[in-house]
Amino acid sequence: MGEIAPWNPMQFIFISLFTCYLSFMRPPEGGMSVIALYLLTFFICTPALYIQLKLGGYLQKGIVGIFSMFFPIWKGVGVVAVIDMLLRLTNLAPIVAQFGTYAFIAISEQPYVWGNCKAIVDQSFCYDGLSDVKIMNNLKSYQRVEELFYRREFLQLSPGVDSMDGFPQWKFTEIARKAEVSLMPVTLAIVWVIIFLLVGFGGRFCGWVLFVMGPAALSCLLAVLGYGYTHLDSSAALAYLKQVYSYNSEYSALRSWQQSLLVVMNSLPVWTIIAATMGKMCGKGRSIRNITWVLMVGIYALCSQLPPITMAPYLGEMIFNQQSPGMQNQVGPGLVLWQMPAAFTVLKIPPIYAFLFLLSAFLFGLMFLVVGSLTIVDNIMDSLEEWIDKKCCSKIVIHLLMTFVIMCIAKGMGILQTTKAGMYYFILIDQSVSKIQFILVLLLAFGLLVVYVKQNFALAERIIMGLWLIVSALFTAGMWLMLFLKTYDRDLIYEEVNYTFPKPWKIVSWCIAVLPYIGILLGALHTLFTTHGPGFFTKCCCGVTERVREHEDTEHEETLMAYHPPPPEPTAPPYMQTYMEHSYPMDDLGYNPKYDYDPPETEPLTASNNCTRI
Repeated sequence: MGEIAPWNPMQFIFISLFTCYLSFMRPPEGGMSVIALYLLTFFICTPALYIQLKLGGYLQKGIVGIFSMFFPIWKGVGVVAVIDMLLRLTNLAPIVAQFGTYAFIAISEQPYVWGNCKAIVDQSFCYDGLSDVKIMNNLKSYQRVEELFYRREFLQLSPGVDSMDGFPQWKFTEIARKAEVSLMPVTLAIVWVIIFLLVGFGGRFCGWVLFVMGPAALSCLLAVLGYGYTHLDSSAALAYLKQVYSYNSEYSALRSWQQSLLVVMNSLPVWTIIAATMGKMCGKGRSIRNITWVLMVGIYALCSQLPPITMAPYLGEMIFNQQSPGMQNQVGPGLVLWQMPAAFTVLKIPPIYAFLFLLSAFLFGLMFLVVGSLTIVDNIMDSLEEWIDKKCCSKIVIHLLMTFVIMCIAKGMGILQTTKAGMYYFILIDQSVSKIQFILVLLLAFGLLVVYVKQNFALAERIIMGLWLIVSALFTAGMWLMLFLKTYDRDLIYEEVNYTFPKPWKIVSWCIAVLPYIGILLGALHTLFTTHGPGFFTKCCCGVTERVREHEDTEHEETLMAYHPPPPEPTAPPYMQTYMEHSYPMDDLGYNPKYDYDPPETEPLTASNNCTRI
């Protein structure tokens, strides 16, 4: 039998629940958005997911390792995807930390600390439903107390991106008042420490923890869903669902497709480094690598709309029955961090359900951060594999070290988002990182196509999936390009507070957008400087020319299925090894001098030669 894969199919199913994290912040907006979302999922995302998951499992490599093996000059594109993923994780982690912090605020004091205007320093135009002030004639001038609490007391938002003004000092709970330091950077550090503990001990341990975390997050969400539909007005819930799911002529078809594209591409790991590594973690068995794409697409199709369906009775009651100001058309973190808290306050929802909802948002977001971080570290470990073997280093120690380094880099990059200008930096990165995403889509698609057609899969499969991948990549890149042409010259805007970024920050935005593409140059230079010998061009562009072969021999599964070029070394020096054993078949391997052993490796160890690969 071969080595047991870190993840089994059941684990993969529950780990795939991380794809629901974005639905908390970006519910459908009517029009054709839901139809477009599912059409994109089944017809545009499927070929890219299928090929990446299958290659990752078949070759037991991440995206960087796959390109390094079969298309070395293209491995810089994998580096681009790694940097892109690091930027996304860095930008999301502070928001996930805020979800977790709000979960504890929900149960810290009663009544809800966020639901009273007395907790706001500037109480002008504050509406909490408790005041006797008659405001109905100019209701639009007022803001919900929960919105003011989030921006003025929790974030303590500065006047602009240029005014960092230090870190927020919270005064709304007893623990916050006693703290001598700002707690917002502390909460971010806690999130990254959790990620380090999960990722640092490897994919197998991480997989089991995520296997528990997925059902836990789902259970919390279902509990809130059940309470809402059994205790609140169902007609308001249906009105809200009709608003977000039914066809609305106010939204153009193009806008609906573009918004759905943003949701799907940032939820499913279609053109990222995640899919290949998830395929690798599931092992190289033929059955599992051919069904992982079905499992992931199915989980996303079934569960991605659970968050907006859960929020429907609460937000529907606030919009249609309570007619609270500012509750319409909200997207982003504010949907979780002040609109739902407003509903919990006004509708007198027990604190435990507020805690469970915020905890589920935190867990789904944390799962994405963990999977993304594991993917980055695994790709780095693939790149260091030869060096680790040469130096005889402990893979466990190097894995822990790389995880710690990634955690420190991400924490350092995200520290700006814990300042009073943090939300401006979140908006800046969020609007910048996808600015030229169409380039990455085309580069990844070309590299994956080259590698995929070189494999030993069925010819009909390679033709069909290859053509499907081309259509998918061209459509996706075309949609991203249209969005780019529509928005590239626009000012950066923080719409919730009507703030326009100063002109110099457009340059910063372009720098953030271009930053990952440094990886193309770095990868190409590394390939050119590490490739030697005859056939230089072929080695740079083609890598391994032999196909990884699939064998049907189940009797010798461990030996035969583990074959990857170059062939495995024997377990003893050549003069001590016999190849007459059927368990080590060598008849079908052509002689290649580069696989011979160097003379020093067959000699006894000395003080100056204290390590060998044997």
